[in-house]
Amino acid sequence: MVRKFAISAAAAALLLGTAYTANADGYNGPGFLGSAWFGENGAPPEQMGSVHVGAAGFVMNMEAQGQKVSSLIKWDSEIVWSLMHDQKMYMEIPPEQSGWEPYEAKACSGYENGKKQGSESINGRAAEKWHCTGQKMVPDGEQPSDAVVWYDPELEFEIKVVEDNGNVFEIRDVEIGAQDASLFKIPAGYTKFDMNAMMQQMMQQGQQ
Repeated sequence: MVRKFAISAAAAALLLGTAYTANADGYNGPGFLGSAWFGENGAPPEQMGSVHVGAAGFVMNMEAQGQKVSSLIKWDSEIVWSLMHDQKMYMEIPPEQSGWEPYEAKACSGYENGKKQGSESINGRAAEKWHCTGQKMVPDGEQPSDAVVWYDPELEFEIKVVEDNGNVFEIRDVEIGAQDASLFKIPAGYTKFDMNAMMQQMMQQGQQ
């Protein structure tokens, strides 16, 4: 199950593979929600859940092995939070593990170089297609990977990323609109992840 949490965070970071700037301006787009699709190591993308993007941050909700989980990113932080809703717990994933760095409103911002290859329609949305090389931030245990990204200028967001290592992430079924700020907060009553406490909870649930 922890692996699923890691995939959730990795998928979020893959889509949001933007470069660090100490004074990142944050997201200034209109805000939107959509469905999240992720394929790992060349596998066809499957729907993982939903995403919300707003002025405060990004959150992806999914279900993993019957457990409801979310990956939360705030524009003013380098941390990715994995929320485990059934246990009311959260994990903090630092940037060296997730590959995430603060958002910038441009394509290929997480890479040394970017070359525009034209425009294409992706899932009914007009997007710019870019080839990105020279990955700046590489998660622990992974190799640098170039990518093709589709940047949606209306959303100020990349809606599809295909890495050379076979990982794919995309957002479909986009609905534009401001997102409630409460979506981008750790819910009240959630505690920081404790492996021993979680195992005890799972054992108790299994005995019920």
